Amino acid sequence: MAKTKLPENRTKKVKNLSNEKWKKIATPSPSNRVNYYISNKGRLKSIDKNNKSEYLLNPSPDRQGYMRSSVKLEDRNYAIYLHMQVAKYWSKKPSRNYTRYIHKDLDRSNNKPSNVIWVTEDGWRKYVQARAKKYGFVAHRKGGKPKLTEAKVAMIKKHLKQGKMLKHKIAEKYGVSHTQINRIERGENWGHVKAKK
Repeated sequence: MAKTKLPENRTKKVKNLSNEKWKKIATPSPSNRVNYYISNKGRLKSIDKNNKSEYLLNPSPDRQGYMRSSVKLEDRNYAIYLHMQVAKYWSKKPSRNYTRYIHKDLDRSNNKPSNVIWVTEDGWRKYVQARAKKYGFVAHRKGGKPKLTEAKVAMIKKHLKQGKMLKHKIAEKYGVSHTQINRIERGENWGHVKAKK
C-alpha cells in the first residue's frame, strides 16, 4: 500500500504582529524539544528544535499579577516571566544605576517594552508607593508583603454587607486591625473592590 505523501512546507508558524521581532531566551538549562523566544510586543513563543514548528504560549497571572508561562526544561519545571524577559532583551537600561524594572503604568499585564522600563532604587521605591496607593495595599506592622488581596477584600465586604459577623471577628479572620475593617467599610481603602456576590 502506497504511503500518503505529506504536503511540503507544512511547518506551523506564529503570525507576527506589525513590526514584531523575536529574540531567543537563555533559560537556566536547555529544553529537550524547543527553544523559547520573547518578542518586542511582549509575546512568548516556542520553536521546535527538529521540525521548526512554532507555538504561541498563553501566559497567565501569578498571585501578584505578573504574567508567566510554566515550561519544562531538561532538568526542571521553570516559569518564564514576561516582564523579566522583556526587560532583559527589549528594554534599554540607561546606566548601571538602573538596577530595577517596573511596569510604568502599574499594569502587570502590559508587558510591552515601552511599559516595562528600568529604574533606579529611588524610582523603584516611588513605584511601590504608587501601586500601594492605587490598589490600597496595607503592609504588615513588621513590614513585608500586604496581608490583603482583592479576593479577601471582596469577602470582607460581603461579610460587612450581610452584617452577620462582628467587625472584630472579621478582623481576626483576615489578620488585620479593626481600624482597617472600618476603613474598608468607608471606602478609604480598597475602594475599587466590590463585595463578592
